[in-house]
Amino acid sequence: MKPHDFLMRLLRPKPQRQPEPARLPTRPTRPAKTLAAAALRMLAPTQDVELACDDVHALLDQFAEVVKRGEDAPKAMPLLQLHLDMCPDCREEFEALMRVLRANPAA
Repeated sequence: MKPHDFLMRLLRPKPQRQPEPARLPTRPTRPAKTLAAAALRMLAPTQDVELACDDVHALLDQFAEVVKRGEDAPKAMPLLQLHLDMCPDCREEFEALMRVLRANPAA
């Protein structure tokens, strides 16, 4: 191949490929009845009066002490227990506090 032909080949515009149209990821959809049933299951344990996470954090040390003494904590503080049953973040805080209390039995 002559140098001139080689340069012309390099400089020749390449055909442009058309980009493929964007596709939304496909995922299985649930029927409306299934979604409604799931929502009802999540709402079923809610109460008219509930504690917010801030309220739970303020009472968590007292609740943990009741548990540590072996008393019936859910009976003593039912709203707090209900919140712990439904809130994974507060439950994690409570479990961490209980690990600390069990590691330091004299405290």
